Amino acid sequence: MKLSVFSLLLALLPMVALAQRPRAVAPSRSFFATYTYLTYSILDKGTSPTPLPAQGVGGTLLLRPDGSYQKRLTLAGNGTTLRFDQDGRFTFSGDRISFVYPDRNGYSRTDEGTFRLRNGLLTITLHGFPAGNQSIYTLRRQ
Repeated sequence: MKLSVFSLLLALLPMVALAQRPRAVAPSRSFFATYTYLTYSILDKGTSPTPLPAQGVGGTLLLRPDGSYQKRLTLAGNGTTLRFDQDGRFTFSGDRISFVYPDRNGYSRTDEGTFRLRNGLLTITLHGFPAGNQSIYTLRRQ
């Protein structure tokens, strides 16, 4: 009898492990929308322990239910305006998000990090280079 109880426990062990794993919760349909950029900061740990905010932040980020996105970010300051346009694909799981897009030379690039959507504000923190650096975006749902 002890052997059969032990065998049963061994058989159930993989199911218990699966049940204990945190499940990724997909954001509600309200996640898929157009957002307006409010702030953009860069954390460069080689320069400062606190993020440096960019000036003149504007533009939009469109996240579609089919996994495609369109980024139109502008930064204005010192008499110039810089545009950062991207069209690509995004995926997410839990609080993790990845953006895949072609760079200026047509090579595929991936930016990864975390996101949080709360009360219509979307915060995206992407891993930078070298390791430990970050880009932090705050956006408002339109």
